[in-house]
Amino acid sequence: SNLWKRSVPDESVVGLPCRIAYQMLESATGAQARKASSGSLALSMIAATVDSAQCLLGTVVAALVDLLHTYDHMATLVAELCTMVNERPTNVLATELLREIGRLDTSSGHNGGSSSQSDANLGNKASGIKNVAPFVSELAAVRPRVVLANMSLLLPHLDSEPYVIRSAIVNAIGHILVREEEDDVGEQSAGDKDEDDEEDRGERRIVDMAKTRGSLFDILCDRTRDVTSFTRAASLKVLNELTERRSLPLDRIMPVTAIAIDRLQDKTVMVRRYAMQLLTTLLENNPFMGMLNPDLYRTKIRELEAYLKCNVPEEILKARDAALEEARSNKEEEDKSQPGEDAVGDVDKDIEEIESAALAAAIADAESKQESNEDLTDAETEFLARVRGLKFASSALSFIDVFEDANDSFQTMLMSTNPSDVTEALRFFVKAKHFGLPCAVTGMKRALALMWSNETNVQEEVLRAFVEVFVSEPGTDGKELLPENRIAQNFLDLAGEATVSELASIEEALGRLVKKEVIPPDVFSVLWTMASQAEGQPRASAMLVISMAAGADPKIVDSAYRLQNLYDAGLGDYTEEHRDWKTARSAACALQRVARAKVDPSSAKYIILDLITERLVAVARGDWCDDEAAGDTASWFCAAEQAVNAIFTISPAPEKVAMEILLGHQAGIFGASEEEQPANSTAHSLRLSRFFFVLGHVALKLLIYTEVLSSSVRRANAAKTVKKQESASSGNKGKDADAESKEGASDEEEDDAIEAELGIAAQAEAETERKVAEISENEIVGRGMISLFTPMLLRVVANEEGIYSSPVLMQSATLALCKCMCISKSFCEKHLTLLFSVLAKAPNDDQDLRANIVIALGDLAFRFPNEVEPYTPKIYACLRDKSTRVRRHTLMVLTHLILNDMVKVKGNVCEIALCLQDQEPRIRDMARLLFHELSKRTNSPIYNLLPDIVSQLSQLNLKQEVFREIMLFLLCFIKKDRQNEMLMEKLIQRFPKCTSINQKADLAYCIAQLKVNDKCIKCLNDSFKLYKDALFDEDVLKNFVSVVSKAKKNTKLDTKDTIEELENKLNLHAAAGMENVAADKKAARAKKRAAKRVQRKKEWEESDEEEVMSEPDPEELEFDEENQPENMKAPQVGERAAKKRTGRSRARRGRGVLS
Repeated sequence: SNLWKRSVPDESVVGLPCRIAYQMLESATGAQARKASSGSLALSMIAATVDSAQCLLGTVVAALVDLLHTYDHMATLVAELCTMVNERPTNVLATELLREIGRLDTSSGHNGGSSSQSDANLGNKASGIKNVAPFVSELAAVRPRVVLANMSLLLPHLDSEPYVIRSAIVNAIGHILVREEEDDVGEQSAGDKDEDDEEDRGERRIVDMAKTRGSLFDILCDRTRDVTSFTRAASLKVLNELTERRSLPLDRIMPVTAIAIDRLQDKTVMVRRYAMQLLTTLLENNPFMGMLNPDLYRTKIRELEAYLKCNVPEEILKARDAALEEARSNKEEEDKSQPGEDAVGDVDKDIEEIESAALAAAIADAESKQESNEDLTDAETEFLARVRGLKFASSALSFIDVFEDANDSFQTMLMSTNPSDVTEALRFFVKAKHFGLPCAVTGMKRALALMWSNETNVQEEVLRAFVEVFVSEPGTDGKELLPENRIAQNFLDLAGEATVSELASIEEALGRLVKKEVIPPDVFSVLWTMASQAEGQPRASAMLVISMAAGADPKIVDSAYRLQNLYDAGLGDYTEEHRDWKTARSAACALQRVARAKVDPSSAKYIILDLITERLVAVARGDWCDDEAAGDTASWFCAAEQAVNAIFTISPAPEKVAMEILLGHQAGIFGASEEEQPANSTAHSLRLSRFFFVLGHVALKLLIYTEVLSSSVRRANAAKTVKKQESASSGNKGKDADAESKEGASDEEEDDAIEAELGIAAQAEAETERKVAEISENEIVGRGMISLFTPMLLRVVANEEGIYSSPVLMQSATLALCKCMCISKSFCEKHLTLLFSVLAKAPNDDQDLRANIVIALGDLAFRFPNEVEPYTPKIYACLRDKSTRVRRHTLMVLTHLILNDMVKVKGNVCEIALCLQDQEPRIRDMARLLFHELSKRTNSPIYNLLPDIVSQLSQLNLKQEVFREIMLFLLCFIKKDRQNEMLMEKLIQRFPKCTSINQKADLAYCIAQLKVNDKCIKCLNDSFKLYKDALFDEDVLKNFVSVVSKAKKNTKLDTKDTIEELENKLNLHAAAGMENVAADKKAARAKKRAAKRVQRKKEWEESDEEEVMSEPDPEELEFDEENQPENMKAPQVGERAAKKRTGRSRARRGRGVLS
């Protein structure tokens, strides 16, 4: 006060340290820079100035706002400064800063000035707002109550254009809600020591804060539907943090869960990721029990409702009984007056409504007593406790149902092409499995299909999820494993109800875990025990899991001890007695992991494998099958297939064992001699089915076995040649220099010998391949044992007389024929016609037969493409089959053939394009996948195919929306400018060939979907005469106008005249065309009226002639005329006709006047 006159400080002197501090803060961009520039001291100087000189507050605020606008690192520093000033009674600095931010102009418009100047101003404004916005959230993190008190200044910015300010306000609301929740908890704990006179004030404050919290939560929920994805993501992130800190009120859990599920459909990856994280956090922090199994809660609700209904208060119970009796009496009276069939149902419904109303009244009465602080009896206290339990269980069940109803959205996230979506979905399903949600089971099974993903991180995430769900303790990240019995049981549950595709994924995941030694060896000991002692499905599942693991580690089954266990458990007496084909199949799968046995009678492994082979032969022959049960044979097929596979894997001479199997089937079917056979004896259809199945599979395995032997011979020859080369090169290393000079000629001779040896080796390899081809072409189905049965097989497949009516027999015989055709080219070519005739004549209800033939045709096309190529249109025709399964299999086969260049697409691609609009979603997705894969090729197949597709689709008279949806999808693959130009030219050339205006409208639509450049506009202008006749149609004109509109947006100055010329032509010819159309319609109407007049005139003339012919002869009436009175005499014919003509002419004149 002694330094200044009248104790008023000089602003220039007091503000000098602040200006120095501002310069120091400008360079404090980080921790090191702040330390170097003494940023903390600068903040202290500014805080001291604000506290000591209130008159400089406006100057300091203006300077700080300018710094916030200019530098992006100032938000944290200014927020820290607000914590350093004196806050009694209020934080004046923070309040003024928030007031200045509330006054910010966030509009993007400009009032005047040059374009460049306005653009620069807009850029500076956007940059300034981007730097200022973080200050709001930073201040809310350290002083939430200050921001809350001034929130009214910031809320108008929620409607502003910059998303950064909206996101900052959302983050500030999150900080406020978190800190206020913590402060309330602290105040409540400290409030126990307060006096009673402050209780009312505390209650009022709690009510006001609850209302404020509700309003802030409403803002957060509204911002989850913001127009900008960044703000939507910020809102979901804030809700996630509130849930993690348990600051989310109980009444907000269900709405927030619904919002998160809804945001799973967002088009932005970031929003979907935060939505899935929010759902996972809600699941982890749910206010209910650890397990969210809905069955438990439904059982609990039924128990509680039964108790409450039985313990309703006496007065309410009397009223309920009276109402029930009245309802029954009223119903009886109605039934007597109006008997009806639904009387019982109506009575039950009324009784249920009355009991529900009574229960609700009892609950309301008990709660009102509790609120009025009345003394409750023990029974009433227990009743209230049960009511609370009922509400708790009902809320939990509603929470579970929300997640269950969103299962489709979770599955969509899991199958997303974005790795982030897949990762978050996997983490959610892991948590859901730990909490027992039913949707987690199906989700994890679907997730296992991602083991085949091309993304390595996705595969690793799936494997990690597999371990967390089935192998490790929950929440330990795979570090602590479950007990061995639990792991084994999890594997059994997983494999027991899995489909074939899911089993393949499970096997892949299990194999990787076995290789990494994640699964303890004791787990497989438990599985062996289960396979030996369990019965039914657990026995088969245990054996199946063992076979899966043996694929990665054959030591699990490849030992004499384990093979003995496998023999007893999988192929022993239990399997034979119970005809447990699942266990036999699983045992055969495990045997395929065992190495081929060497002939050694003294070896224990050889002995046990010999015993196992005998049991496999019995399985393959169907010795245990029941001929009276078709279901037993249907289950036998899979076991027999794997049994034959196992025989060709472990047997030293599988061809002999296969012959034994076929002879056993022959003896079972045709075993009786001709003398003992009845005259009209017939073979059992199921036995024939089993025989044909084994016949075809043995033929195919013989081909594979022959190729395996051929590969072994080639490898042996190659190893022998390499060994000779190594010995020849090593023999020259010990020679000295003199010997090398003397024996140079001998080295050359040795090189020539090696080359000759290599030639002999190549010749031997070619000879081996020729012999293999000869065996597969002529021996297996030509001159071997199988050839003895092919005539019978062909007769059954042809079924010319229609005597074979068993669907199982026809399917088995056709499948065997297809397998035999895969072996020999001549056999295939000879019987392809028969196979396609069977496909065409197959019954409509036998979709399995048609689906099997289609799949077999795919295999034949891979093996013998030239022979199958003429029949390709018939394969495409199966895409129009009535059966969804047949169409799906056909498209799958064609997809593989096309992508492997085994089938030509051109000419039949229209059939695949129609699959884009199939009723089955899987068929639509597969067709889209095919076109996506084709679009990746360098030769642009879709561009080359589009003209044919347009031509063929336009001739099918499809609905307009179907045609346009197909073309819209296909045209999105045309991305190169040159392709757009050429395709537009081709489409324009097709206009004169169109036979209807609808076809021209479709072509115009296709042109409108293409990208437009200068050359396209020139082509449209030069070829105007080709499509000008169609411009009278509104649809055609609209599409061409859209092309011109797109051209105006992306055009150059030199083509502007061409665009205007084209636009004028369009408008001129469109108007002329519409006038011509109107004139044609008018002429057609006039012609129609003239035709009607001619027709009426002709009808009148014909009617006059009929009347003349019907008049009697005047001579016949002469004797009557004399005796008749004067007024009764008939008029003459001419007079009557004249009168009629006069009347008609008057009528015509009258109509003319009226018209």
